Amino acid sequence: MNFLRYYIYYIFLHLTLVGSSLIQVGDAISVNMDSSATYKHSSNILKTETNEQSDGIYIISPGAVVNFGKPGTAFDLKFKANYDIISYQDHNNLDINLSKVYLNGSYSPSDLSNSSFSYSNVEERTARSDLSSSSGSSLVEYFRESASFSTSYRYSPKLAFSLGVNYLDLTFDTDADKLAAKKSITIPFNLSYQYSNKLSVIYGVEVTDTQVGERTAYSQPAYDTNSLYYNLGLSGSILPKLTGQFNVGYRTLSFSTVTDDINALGATSALTWSMTPKLRSTLNFRKDFDAAGNGNTHRYTKLNLSTVYSINNEFKLSLNLGRTAKHFRSNSLIYGDTSSREERLRNVSLNLHYIPSENYSFIAGYNAVRSDAIDDYDSSNALEYLVVRNGTTNKINKSETALRNGVIQSCTPNWTANISSCTLDNQSLNTNYYYTVLARDNQGNVSSYNPVPVLFNLISYYPFNGDINDYSGNDYH
Repeated sequence: MNFLRYYIYYIFLHLTLVGSSLIQVGDAISVNMDSSATYKHSSNILKTETNEQSDGIYIISPGAVVNFGKPGTAFDLKFKANYDIISYQDHNNLDINLSKVYLNGSYSPSDLSNSSFSYSNVEERTARSDLSSSSGSSLVEYFRESASFSTSYRYSPKLAFSLGVNYLDLTFDTDADKLAAKKSITIPFNLSYQYSNKLSVIYGVEVTDTQVGERTAYSQPAYDTNSLYYNLGLSGSILPKLTGQFNVGYRTLSFSTVTDDINALGATSALTWSMTPKLRSTLNFRKDFDAAGNGNTHRYTKLNLSTVYSINNEFKLSLNLGRTAKHFRSNSLIYGDTSSREERLRNVSLNLHYIPSENYSFIAGYNAVRSDAIDDYDSSNALEYLVVRNGTTNKINKSETALRNGVIQSCTPNWTANISSCTLDNQSLNTNYYYTVLARDNQGNVSSYNPVPVLFNLISYYPFNGDINDYSGNDYH
């Protein structure tokens, strides 16, 4: 089944202010301003398939950069902090403030060795649909903490190697029981052979361990994955006008659960083609594994092409084309059979850059994004059901509130497949009830039917004497 998930376009105006040294402490420490202001009109602020809501968004981001180290010395360190103040023109309930902290440094004691490290702690917010989760339409706040360290050593004029470690910790502040957190550690090792003065051949091995958190609201357990990537590539001036790096290889993915292993072709690239002194294109490509907010690990392919044309010293025109495809497969530990889901995201943007000074710049642009998905289920047996009831209809009229407030009926003590009828639990006299049925697919997405009322004043007592207000019968239905 092919269906549209969402479509969105936005028009924006962005101002960046980068000041010269505001504070100078000797020759080693300087403080610079790094702030920005943005206005954006979005056609679909929640990125929903229906009932789209548009609004104007103002983003003020004051910030500063602190530089440590003297020019020409072996050690360099940069600390950057920003505080985003986001305000909506009509939907004030969505206003939010987000902090971002970055730390980057390098150490190069000689021409033979160098090291670099980075750390970031960022608060972000995105639409729930971007997390491959269909349980409601809302914005989700999350925290991303990352760190990396790499070191390289040139063993001989033609032979060098590098080793590193990358860390990522992703946690959700909104609906933490419905979205899966993620923690990963990646260790890349590369061996480089300098084929010529401009080109190197690189052989690499990359090991990644990932912990995918549980989704307690859906009784979805946590699990671990282990990935290996063996690759071979080139780096440097590949052609007279083509520079950068790319590699291709073989990726393996194993699970801590009974889920079958996944093996696939892998690739990464970051290539720049300088067609003329004024026209430059950059191609970024990656084919890898990842885990989404719905707790499912998937294969993905991401492609981005960016072209920049320098009109003159002050004006530039840029065009960006992007496409991302995610392929999900059901976890047999939870669902016991096979199904698949593919999500595709396409975006195009056109921007005009005005740079009158090194201290400030303007960007005006248009961006359009379309996301759709294809589901391929084996049969209706792939669905599981849960029957719940409550005394108030508005407490179970959506899947997330029904899971939280509904009383699970004995006919479905857990998520149950292949069920066509249900015997309801005992009911109390003089009490109205509302029932609904929740359905869950192989990707963990939950939806609900409209609540059905069972009202006390419509119950018939028997033997019935013709008076609807007579409750003297021995039983009711």
